[in-house]
Amino acid sequence: MKTEFSSPNPFSGLPRLLLALALGSLVLLLGACANMGERGDEEADAARDVDRVSATAQGLLTYYYSLASMSGQSLARERRLLNQLGADPDVLARRAMVLGHPRQPNPDLPQARNILEGLLKRDEAPELYRLRPLFPMLRQLSDGYGERIRLEKQLTAQTRQMERQYQKLLSFQRQASELQEKLNGLANIERTLPHSRTLESLRPAM
Repeated sequence: MKTEFSSPNPFSGLPRLLLALALGSLVLLLGACANMGERGDEEADAARDVDRVSATAQGLLTYYYSLASMSGQSLARERRLLNQLGADPDVLARRAMVLGHPRQPNPDLPQARNILEGLLKRDEAPELYRLRPLFPMLRQLSDGYGERIRLEKQLTAQTRQMERQYQKLLSFQRQASELQEKLNGLANIERTLPHSRTLESLRPAM
């Protein structure tokens, strides 16, 4: 009997090799897409940051209306960002808008109003030329901040007055309670005293 030996097929492991190469390429492709996505997000954020500081009246007005859709956390982030962008007039106007926004976690109305008043006093400055169309709006915004400051002060004064009245009420209640305790003590003492003579014995004899 003739024994036949089959030679190993050099292509028998080829499918596995191709599969491994395909998987490796897929992993690299996914990683590249993720990096491109991250860079795209960063570029989008940078583009939005550039748009925020465009020194035009239309850009400033658009920015003001965009604040209404921001959360308190986003407004706090915006506040930190604007603090790093210098003191250009449009940046200052945006900073005042963010500082005094009603949804700002820690609003600073006095500082916001001071910033706006400083801009309005420089209405003839050349660097404010592009923002002059919005000066009436900035004036209304500053006046609104002033009214909110006045109302907050009034509310604080009323709250303090109510606290003082409440403390007086507590004092009156303590005094009334102490007086009642004294009256109860005198009544108890009176009940324990011996009565040697009754009212009948005190009547004059006929």
